[in-house]
Amino acid sequence: MVEYRLEDLARISGVSARNIRAYRERGLLDSPRRVGRSAYYSERHLAQLTAISQLLAKGFNSAHIAEFFAALRNGTDLADALGIQGADLYQPKALTLNVDPGDDDVRTLVEFGLVHIVEGAAEVADPALVAIVAGAEDQRRCIRIMAHLARSTDAAIDQLAGSAVSALAGCREAASGPAGRELAQAVVSVGLDRALRARLATAD
Repeated sequence: MVEYRLEDLARISGVSARNIRAYRERGLLDSPRRVGRSAYYSERHLAQLTAISQLLAKGFNSAHIAEFFAALRNGTDLADALGIQGADLYQPKALTLNVDPGDDDVRTLVEFGLVHIVEGAAEVADPALVAIVAGAEDQRRCIRIMAHLARSTDAAIDQLAGSAVSALAGCREAASGPAGRELAQAVVSVGLDRALRARLATAD
């Protein structure tokens, strides 16, 4: 995990050390990890500073931003934190793919639940995938990569899911039902993201 001293964080983020301290005191920025008198900031702090700068540029004041962040830390949905009703109206629409629905790669993605066939056309509904595929220069190549990833990681993902279920079953404090499933999904998702970042960094 990459960590920064205050001076390094200020240099990389473009936010002065004085403002970083002020943001921390006002509850906008999470507390750093402390070792003795030294403070260490992470990529999360860098992301928070980026978000703060963007929100300030859009006219939000520090009190509003602190309120938003406090709500998010407590697990409140962003739309609720902003006081927006009917948040489902703002979800990205499904993306219709310009590919043959009978293509082997498309059939693979349908099998894995990543693509759905709607009225004879292949569609992607997951917001993250919609954003990636819609922005791809070569949509067909993107579909091939997705299908390859789905086939190649299927067995490992199934094994990972089995390990998570076994861990839940062996934990006396584990929540049962949907709560336990959501907790397992969240923990595994964060762990997988961390492992992917580390592997991709060493592969570059």
